[in-house]
Amino acid sequence: MYRKGFTLAEVLITLGIIGVVAAITIPSLITNYQKTVTSFKSSASSLNSR
Repeated sequence: MYRKGFTLAEVLITLGIIGVVAAITIPSLITNYQKTVTSFKSSASSLNSR
């Protein structure tokens, strides 16, 4: 017998894995973004002061 779709356990495990990966990667992405914005703002302000 052929069954279509996924079981609830498979979906919950997949969502759990995605959640763990997101929890690990998002803080580092935010930190890198903040460093880039701060660096851009400081270089832009030094260009405007000339």
